[in-house]
Amino acid sequence: NNETYVISKYIEKPLLIGGRKFDLRLFALVTSYRPLKVYFYSKGFARFSNVKYTNERDQMNNTEVHLTNVAIQKHSDDYNPNHGNKWSFDNVILYIQSNFGNEKADIMMKKIKEIIIYSCSAVKNV
Repeated sequence: NNETYVISKYIEKPLLIGGRKFDLRLFALVTSYRPLKVYFYSKGFARFSNVKYTNERDQMNNTEVHLTNVAIQKHSDDYNPNHGNKWSFDNVILYIQSNFGNEKADIMMKKIKEIIIYSCSAVKNV
């Protein structure tokens, strides 16, 4: 049976910055799969939603609350095209260090790099 499935779970209590959801846009360069060689580019960024997060049922379809894409956010009255709802990844790390401590920031970086490696390993035979 060659069916394709997408499996995901909505994060019920996401980490918020300024009460808003965000996602990280990070980049890695894979130069080899055998052996696996991955270079992490540390100048990524975070993209934020315009509207403060809520998990209220009547807001579950509000894309300005739950999605961070510019294609969606740029239509909001609060969208600022000068900064595009972005923070540098360095600012995100600084925020994590300031609010949760250096050890948590280091753990986060380690886990991000592990996810990159696991993701690359998962597709190396494709």
